[in-house]
Amino acid sequence: MELLARVMKKEGVSPGRAAGEDIDLFVPQSMLLAMEESNRAVPRLIYLSARETARRNAYMIVRKLGMPPDYFWKFELWTQERAFTTLGKIVQRIFSTIMSEAKEGKLEVRELSLDPLRISVDFDNCVECAGLRGFPHGICYYHAGTFTGIIAALINRDNLDCYEAGCIASGGERCSFVLGDKSSRDIAREFEAYLEPPAMKVDLVNRLTRSLKKDSVRSLGNMVNVNYLRLVTANVLRDNPRLFALTGAEVGRHFGQNVAGTVRGFYGVEKWQALKSYYSNLCRLEVDVRGGDAELQITVGKTVLAAENSAEMTAFLAGELQGLASGLTGQAMALKESRFEDNNLVVTLVPEP
Repeated sequence: MELLARVMKKEGVSPGRAAGEDIDLFVPQSMLLAMEESNRAVPRLIYLSARETARRNAYMIVRKLGMPPDYFWKFELWTQERAFTTLGKIVQRIFSTIMSEAKEGKLEVRELSLDPLRISVDFDNCVECAGLRGFPHGICYYHAGTFTGIIAALINRDNLDCYEAGCIASGGERCSFVLGDKSSRDIAREFEAYLEPPAMKVDLVNRLTRSLKKDSVRSLGNMVNVNYLRLVTANVLRDNPRLFALTGAEVGRHFGQNVAGTVRGFYGVEKWQALKSYYSNLCRLEVDVRGGDAELQITVGKTVLAAENSAEMTAFLAGELQGLASGLTGQAMALKESRFEDNNLVVTLVPEP
């Protein structure tokens, strides 16, 4: 709720970082997609975490909009026309409040039926899948959970689930979501299929090249408000921090190794200068590298992911640094230590025996 309030108020997030400062889409996409590719349980965890967090945050949004808590009382007895018109207006107000501040997309309720309850929404300029193509299925699990949680809270229904009927990543013009009663057979079938996709093949190296060249990946540009990134990451980690810490470190290491050659080749400079340029340009992070062959110390200054000094929040970043260092030096590096000094993340690497 605190993070959501900051998004809506355009407040800064940590010392040294201005309000509204942006991060390239590649950063949150690489974290989430690499985790989804490595563990098929991750899409469900992302969806469930986003749904429950959105339910709680919905009450704060309702108060901000000045709506009485029982505004949708007896929603199921409304006429279909009234339900469609009213819910559409409220949902648009809620998401425009949050997402316009975060440089996010535009949401619209397209269809609604009351018996059985079924709500179709269209979402343009989605951050979660922007610039990604070639997937045989939708991948916007965070937004599916968020939409479900807020709408369920608004109309006081606990039995809603949601799946993605169309996605930019699978060739659609926009992302389309269908929410409905869990007891409905078609909703239950589509929902389970959505959260258990076939094995992913993610080409993030190609996306990295586009980001390094500053190519726009959507009509609104390819930058995301830092608060929105924190909100997404916090939602994902909240329910299973230990699992994500373990998964994140290994996935980050593998990812760093894969992109090391692209980073070095793009900048064409000394390896550590290439590392610094990569984090400065894409992540707005200051990185310092010290040491030599026996021990390497990399300091990341005031990373937004380390603002709460959380090992879970920085597991992917520490692993990514390990992988990048291994790829850039041609020597497999092991993570000796990861700690915080004055809100800076300090990662110590040594050669693997």
